[in-house]
Amino acid sequence: MRESSATRDTPPRETGSPAVKGEGVVSVDQVLPLLRQVFGTQVELAGCRVGNRQHDYMVLLVELRRPSVRAVMKLAGPEAALPCPFDRTAMLHQVVSAGTDIRMPEVLAVDTSYRDVPWRYFIKSYTPGQEWAVVRPQLSPEELSDAFRQIGRAVALLHSIRFPSFGELAADGGVVSGRSYLAALAEHARQAIKSARLSDLFSLVLERHRALFLDLHEASLCHEDLHQHNILFEHRLGRWHLATILDFDKAWAGHHETDLARLDLWRGMSSREFWESYETIRPVEPLYQQRRPIHQLLWCLEYARPTAEHLADTRRVCAELGLPPLKHFP
Repeated sequence: MRESSATRDTPPRETGSPAVKGEGVVSVDQVLPLLRQVFGTQVELAGCRVGNRQHDYMVLLVELRRPSVRAVMKLAGPEAALPCPFDRTAMLHQVVSAGTDIRMPEVLAVDTSYRDVPWRYFIKSYTPGQEWAVVRPQLSPEELSDAFRQIGRAVALLHSIRFPSFGELAADGGVVSGRSYLAALAEHARQAIKSARLSDLFSLVLERHRALFLDLHEASLCHEDLHQHNILFEHRLGRWHLATILDFDKAWAGHHETDLARLDLWRGMSSREFWESYETIRPVEPLYQQRRPIHQLLWCLEYARPTAEHLADTRRVCAELGLPPLKHFP
Protein backbone atom coordinates (compact mmCIF):
# COMPACT_ATOMS: atom_id res chain seq x y z
CA MET A 1 0.00 0.00 0.00
CA ARG A 2 1.44 3.33 -1.00
CA GLU A 3 0.76 6.01 1.55
CA SER A 4 1.23 9.72 1.67
CA SER A 5 0.47 12.19 4.38
CA ALA A 6 -1.29 15.52 4.32
CA THR A 7 1.07 16.72 7.02
CA ARG A 8 4.32 15.97 5.23
CA ASP A 9 6.97 18.54 6.12
CA THR A 10 10.05 17.17 4.42
CA PRO A 11 12.25 19.52 2.37
CA PRO A 12 10.24 20.43 -0.75
CA ARG A 13 11.49 19.18 -4.08
CA GLU A 14 10.18 22.20 -5.94
CA THR A 15 12.15 25.38 -6.36
CA GLY A 16 10.77 28.83 -6.70
CA SER A 17 10.88 32.45 -5.77
CA PRO A 18 11.04 33.45 -2.11
CA ALA A 19 7.52 34.81 -2.43
CA VAL A 20 4.84 32.46 -1.19
CA LYS A 21 1.56 33.47 -2.76
CA GLY A 22 -1.42 31.91 -4.48
CA GLU A 23 -4.16 29.61 -3.25
CA GLY A 24 -4.50 31.80 -0.40
CA VAL A 25 -2.77 31.21 2.83
CA VAL A 26 0.22 33.48 3.36
CA SER A 27 2.66 35.84 1.68
CA VAL A 28 6.17 36.87 2.65
CA ASP A 29 4.81 40.13 4.02
CA GLN A 30 2.67 38.12 6.43
CA VAL A 31 5.43 35.70 7.42
CA LEU A 32 8.05 38.33 8.23
CA PRO A 33 6.33 39.80 11.32
CA LEU A 34 6.06 36.32 12.80
CA LEU A 35 9.71 35.57 12.05
CA ARG A 36 10.76 38.85 13.64
CA GLN A 37 8.70 38.06 16.69
CA VAL A 38 10.44 34.69 17.06
CA PHE A 39 13.99 35.46 15.88
CA GLY A 40 14.38 39.18 16.50
CA THR A 41 13.89 42.35 14.47
CA GLN A 42 17.18 41.95 12.56
CA VAL A 43 16.18 38.67 10.92
CA GLU A 44 16.14 38.53 7.12
CA LEU A 45 14.24 36.03 5.00
CA ALA A 46 16.74 34.71 2.46
CA GLY A 47 14.50 32.05 0.96
CA CYS A 48 11.10 30.46 1.38
CA ARG A 49 9.68 27.40 -0.36
CA VAL A 50 6.38 25.60 -0.07
CA GLY A 51 6.52 22.04 1.24
CA ASN A 52 2.77 21.47 1.42
CA ARG A 53 -0.28 23.61 0.83
CA GLN A 54 -3.91 22.95 1.55
CA HIS A 55 -6.89 25.09 2.42
CA ASP A 56 -5.87 27.29 5.36
CA TYR A 57 -2.75 25.19 5.95
CA MET A 58 0.83 25.49 4.75
CA VAL A 59 4.27 24.03 5.42
CA LEU A 60 7.23 26.25 4.54
CA LEU A 61 10.98 25.71 4.47
CA VAL A 62 12.61 29.03 5.30
CA GLU A 63 16.22 30.15 5.16
CA LEU A 64 17.09 33.04 7.44
CA ARG A 65 19.96 35.42 7.99
CA ARG A 66 20.74 37.21 11.26
CA PRO A 67 20.50 34.62 12.71
CA SER A 68 21.52 32.06 10.11
CA VAL A 69 18.82 29.40 10.51
CA ARG A 70 17.05 26.86 8.33
CA ALA A 71 13.64 26.09 9.72
CA VAL A 72 10.36 24.37 8.91
CA MET A 73 7.21 26.39 9.60
CA LYS A 74 3.75 24.88 9.85
CA LEU A 75 0.88 27.36 9.69
CA ALA A 76 -2.79 26.45 10.14
CA GLY A 77 -5.80 28.74 10.23
CA PRO A 78 -9.21 28.07 11.76
CA GLU A 79 -10.52 26.46 8.55
CA ALA A 80 -7.71 23.92 8.19
CA ALA A 81 -9.03 20.39 7.69
CA LEU A 82 -6.23 18.92 9.78
CA PRO A 83 -6.48 19.16 13.59
CA CYS A 84 -2.91 20.51 13.81
CA PRO A 85 -2.38 20.21 17.59
CA PHE A 86 1.01 21.92 17.30
CA ASP A 87 1.48 22.40 21.04
CA ARG A 88 1.05 18.67 21.54
CA THR A 89 3.41 17.90 18.66
CA ALA A 90 6.06 20.15 20.21
CA MET A 91 5.66 18.31 23.52
CA LEU A 92 6.11 14.96 21.76
CA HIS A 93 9.32 16.15 20.10
CA GLN A 94 10.70 16.82 23.55
CA VAL A 95 9.42 13.50 24.93
CA VAL A 96 11.03 11.53 22.09
CA SER A 97 14.26 13.50 22.36
CA ALA A 98 14.47 12.87 26.11
CA GLY A 99 13.40 9.22 25.97
CA THR A 100 15.34 7.96 22.97
CA ASP A 101 18.49 8.67 20.99
CA ILE A 102 16.49 9.52 17.87
CA ARG A 103 17.65 12.89 16.59
CA MET A 104 14.69 15.25 16.76
CA PRO A 105 14.37 18.75 15.31
CA GLU A 106 14.62 21.52 17.88
CA VAL A 107 11.33 23.24 18.65
CA LEU A 108 11.92 26.95 17.98
CA ALA A 109 8.43 28.33 18.55
CA VAL A 110 4.86 27.12 18.92
CA ASP A 111 1.58 28.94 19.52
CA THR A 112 -2.01 27.81 19.04
CA SER A 113 -3.73 30.87 20.54
CA TYR A 114 -4.19 33.07 17.42
CA ARG A 115 -3.25 35.92 19.73
CA ASP A 116 -0.71 37.69 17.52
CA VAL A 117 -1.19 36.13 14.06
CA PRO A 118 -4.18 34.55 12.29
CA TRP A 119 -2.71 31.05 12.43
CA ARG A 120 -1.62 28.37 14.78
CA TYR A 121 2.07 27.89 14.12
CA PHE A 122 4.89 25.47 14.81
CA ILE A 123 8.48 26.35 13.90
CA LYS A 124 11.26 23.79 14.23
CA SER A 125 14.84 23.47 13.06
CA TYR A 126 15.39 21.86 9.69
CA THR A 127 16.94 18.37 9.80
CA PRO A 128 18.83 17.47 6.61
CA GLY A 129 17.90 14.17 5.06
CA GLN A 130 16.08 12.35 2.30
CA GLU A 131 12.78 10.52 2.52
CA TRP A 132 12.90 6.75 2.86
CA ALA A 133 10.79 6.61 -0.32
CA VAL A 134 13.67 8.25 -2.19
CA VAL A 135 16.55 6.49 -0.45
CA ARG A 136 15.26 2.91 -0.51
CA PRO A 137 15.53 2.30 -4.30
CA GLN A 138 19.16 3.51 -4.27
CA LEU A 139 20.44 1.01 -1.72
CA SER A 140 22.48 -2.12 -2.22
CA PRO A 141 21.20 -5.28 -0.48
CA GLU A 142 23.66 -4.73 2.37
CA GLU A 143 22.71 -1.07 2.77
CA LEU A 144 19.03 -1.98 2.66
CA SER A 145 19.45 -4.52 5.46
CA ASP A 146 21.35 -1.99 7.56
CA ALA A 147 18.70 0.68 6.98
CA PHE A 148 15.88 -1.67 7.96
CA ARG A 149 17.73 -2.53 11.17
CA GLN A 150 17.96 1.18 11.97
CA ILE A 151 14.24 1.68 11.30
CA GLY A 152 13.33 -1.34 13.43
CA ARG A 153 15.42 -0.07 16.32
CA ALA A 154 14.01 3.47 16.09
CA VAL A 155 10.40 2.25 16.03
CA ALA A 156 11.06 -0.01 19.01
CA LEU A 157 12.52 2.95 20.91
CA LEU A 158 9.39 4.99 20.20
CA HIS A 159 7.27 2.12 21.48
CA SER A 160 9.35 1.94 24.65
CA ILE A 161 7.94 5.34 25.71
CA ARG A 162 5.15 4.38 28.11
CA PHE A 163 2.00 6.04 29.43
CA PRO A 164 -0.10 5.12 32.48
CA SER A 165 -3.23 4.45 30.39
CA PHE A 166 -4.57 4.45 26.85
CA GLY A 167 -6.09 7.47 25.12
CA GLU A 168 -5.43 10.71 23.30
CA LEU A 169 -2.61 12.88 24.56
CA ALA A 170 -2.87 16.39 25.97
CA ALA A 171 -0.37 19.17 25.31
CA ASP A 172 1.16 18.64 28.77
CA GLY A 173 1.93 14.99 28.01
CA GLY A 174 -0.91 13.54 30.05
CA VAL A 175 -3.55 11.16 28.76
CA VAL A 176 -6.81 13.02 28.22
CA SER A 177 -9.08 10.29 29.56
CA GLY A 178 -7.38 7.12 30.67
CA ARG A 179 -9.27 3.97 29.79
CA SER A 180 -8.87 0.36 28.68
CA TYR A 181 -7.31 -0.27 25.29
CA LEU A 182 -10.56 -1.62 23.85
CA ALA A 183 -12.45 1.55 24.83
CA ALA A 184 -9.60 3.84 23.75
CA LEU A 185 -9.27 2.10 20.36
CA ALA A 186 -13.02 2.34 19.79
CA GLU A 187 -12.96 6.08 20.53
CA HIS A 188 -9.81 6.61 18.47
CA ALA A 189 -11.51 4.91 15.52
CA ARG A 190 -14.66 7.00 15.87
CA GLN A 191 -12.56 10.15 15.61
CA ALA A 192 -10.43 8.85 12.74
CA ILE A 193 -13.05 7.30 10.43
CA LYS A 194 -15.12 10.07 8.87
CA SER A 195 -17.78 7.92 7.23
CA ALA A 196 -20.55 6.82 9.60
CA ARG A 197 -21.07 3.63 7.58
CA LEU A 198 -17.39 2.68 7.76
CA SER A 199 -17.15 3.68 11.42
CA ASP A 200 -20.06 1.37 12.21
CA LEU A 201 -18.34 -1.42 10.29
CA PHE A 202 -15.16 -1.07 12.33
CA SER A 203 -17.12 -0.94 15.60
CA LEU A 204 -18.84 -4.18 14.63
CA VAL A 205 -15.52 -5.88 13.84
CA LEU A 206 -13.93 -4.63 17.06
CA GLU A 207 -16.85 -5.85 19.14
CA ARG A 208 -16.78 -9.24 17.41
CA HIS A 209 -13.10 -9.65 18.32
CA ARG A 210 -13.14 -7.86 21.68
CA ALA A 211 -11.64 -10.88 23.49
CA LEU A 212 -8.37 -10.33 21.62
CA PHE A 213 -7.93 -6.91 23.26
CA LEU A 214 -8.95 -7.48 26.86
CA ASP A 215 -5.48 -8.44 28.14
CA LEU A 216 -3.64 -5.42 26.70
CA HIS A 217 -2.62 -3.14 29.55
CA GLU A 218 0.63 -1.44 28.47
CA ALA A 219 0.15 1.90 26.73
CA SER A 220 2.97 3.10 24.46
CA LEU A 221 3.64 6.04 22.21
CA CYS A 222 2.10 5.23 18.83
CA HIS A 223 3.14 7.44 15.93
CA GLU A 224 0.26 6.39 13.61
CA ASP A 225 1.94 7.81 10.49
CA LEU A 226 5.25 5.97 10.04
CA HIS A 227 5.08 5.93 6.26
CA GLN A 228 7.91 6.28 3.77
CA HIS A 229 7.80 10.09 3.65
CA ASN A 230 8.09 10.56 7.41
CA ILE A 231 11.37 8.69 7.91
CA LEU A 232 14.49 10.52 6.76
CA PHE A 233 17.98 9.17 6.07
CA GLU A 234 21.21 11.07 5.65
CA HIS A 235 24.35 9.80 3.89
CA ARG A 236 27.51 10.64 5.81
CA LEU A 237 30.84 8.95 6.50
CA GLY A 238 30.15 6.44 3.75
CA ARG A 239 26.92 5.10 5.29
CA TRP A 240 23.20 5.85 5.33
CA HIS A 241 22.08 6.93 8.79
CA LEU A 242 18.52 7.39 10.02
CA ALA A 243 18.30 11.18 10.36
CA THR A 244 14.95 11.68 12.06
CA ILE A 245 11.28 10.74 12.22
CA LEU A 246 8.78 13.43 11.27
CA ASP A 247 5.15 14.32 11.96
CA PHE A 248 3.94 13.30 15.40
CA ASP A 249 0.67 15.18 14.88
CA LYS A 250 -1.41 11.98 15.05
CA ALA A 251 0.47 10.25 17.88
CA TRP A 252 -1.45 8.90 20.87
CA ALA A 253 -1.09 6.60 23.86
CA GLY A 254 -2.14 3.40 22.16
CA HIS A 255 -0.83 -0.11 21.69
CA HIS A 256 2.34 -0.45 19.66
CA GLU A 257 0.77 -3.01 17.35
CA THR A 258 -1.17 -0.26 15.57
CA ASP A 259 2.10 1.03 14.11
CA LEU A 260 3.40 -2.46 13.40
CA ALA A 261 0.24 -3.48 11.56
CA ARG A 262 0.52 -0.48 9.26
CA LEU A 263 4.20 -1.12 8.60
CA ASP A 264 3.28 -4.71 7.74
CA LEU A 265 0.62 -3.49 5.31
CA TRP A 266 2.59 -0.75 3.57
CA ARG A 267 5.10 -1.88 0.98
CA GLY A 268 8.77 -1.29 1.62
CA MET A 269 8.40 -0.54 5.34
CA SER A 270 9.47 -3.79 7.02
CA SER A 271 11.72 -6.77 6.41
CA ARG A 272 13.32 -9.65 8.26
CA GLU A 273 16.06 -7.29 9.45
CA PHE A 274 13.48 -4.79 10.65
CA TRP A 275 11.76 -7.41 12.80
CA GLU A 276 15.01 -8.83 14.18
CA SER A 277 16.14 -5.37 15.24
CA TYR A 278 12.73 -4.39 16.62
CA GLU A 279 12.36 -7.53 18.71
CA THR A 280 15.72 -7.17 20.39
CA ILE A 281 14.13 -4.19 22.18
CA ARG A 282 10.38 -4.81 22.05
CA PRO A 283 9.23 -8.44 21.68
CA VAL A 284 6.10 -8.96 19.58
CA GLU A 285 3.21 -10.57 21.45
CA PRO A 286 1.81 -13.98 20.36
CA LEU A 287 -1.64 -12.61 19.43
CA TYR A 288 -0.25 -9.90 17.19
CA GLN A 289 -1.01 -11.91 14.04
CA GLN A 290 -4.70 -12.15 15.02
CA ARG A 291 -5.02 -8.47 15.98
CA ARG A 292 -3.06 -7.23 12.98
CA PRO A 293 -5.86 -7.24 10.37
CA ILE A 294 -8.15 -5.34 12.75
CA HIS A 295 -5.59 -2.58 13.18
CA GLN A 296 -5.01 -2.63 9.41
CA LEU A 297 -8.74 -2.30 8.78
CA LEU A 298 -8.78 0.87 10.88
CA TRP A 299 -6.21 2.45 8.58
CA CYS A 300 -8.02 1.28 5.44
CA LEU A 301 -11.31 2.78 6.61
CA GLU A 302 -9.70 5.93 7.98
CA TYR A 303 -8.18 6.88 4.63
CA ALA A 304 -10.88 5.28 2.45
CA ARG A 305 -9.42 6.47 -0.84
CA PRO A 306 -11.50 5.31 -3.81
CA THR A 307 -8.49 4.08 -5.77
CA ALA A 308 -8.19 0.59 -7.21
CA GLU A 309 -5.09 -0.07 -5.14
CA HIS A 310 -6.59 1.03 -1.83
CA LEU A 311 -9.80 -0.89 -2.49
CA ALA A 312 -7.80 -4.03 -3.35
CA ASP A 313 -5.78 -3.83 -0.15
CA THR A 314 -8.93 -3.15 1.88
CA ARG A 315 -10.62 -6.19 0.35
CA ARG A 316 -7.64 -8.37 1.26
CA VAL A 317 -7.89 -7.21 4.87
CA CYS A 318 -11.65 -7.79 4.86
CA ALA A 319 -11.16 -11.29 3.47
CA GLU A 320 -8.71 -12.09 6.27
CA LEU A 321 -11.36 -11.00 8.77
CA GLY A 322 -14.14 -12.94 7.06
CA LEU A 323 -15.94 -9.80 5.92
CA PRO A 324 -17.68 -9.34 2.56
CA PRO A 325 -15.56 -7.29 0.15
CA LEU A 326 -16.14 -3.54 0.13
CA LYS A 327 -17.25 -2.50 -3.34
CA HIS A 328 -16.75 1.22 -2.86
CA PHE A 329 -15.91 3.94 -0.34
CA PRO A 330 -18.35 6.74 0.43
